[in-house]
Amino acid sequence: MSEDPDTRLYFVVEGRVGRLIIWSCTNRMPQDWRVAFGPGTHTQCEQYLQTHQHFAHH
Repeated sequence: MSEDPDTRLYFVVEGRVGRLIIWSCTNRMPQDWRVAFGPGTHTQCEQYLQTHQHFAHH
């Protein structure tokens, strides 16, 4: 059985091409990425993506 994703913390990060993705706080983030939101639960990060995905651009 897998762990409930809302018991862990995540960030929404913006990668090199401006794409927003959910990234686990336990994983090392590449230096050229930036945190757009978080830390928060997986559900909170999904909600952020739903309302902000269209703002990410480069």
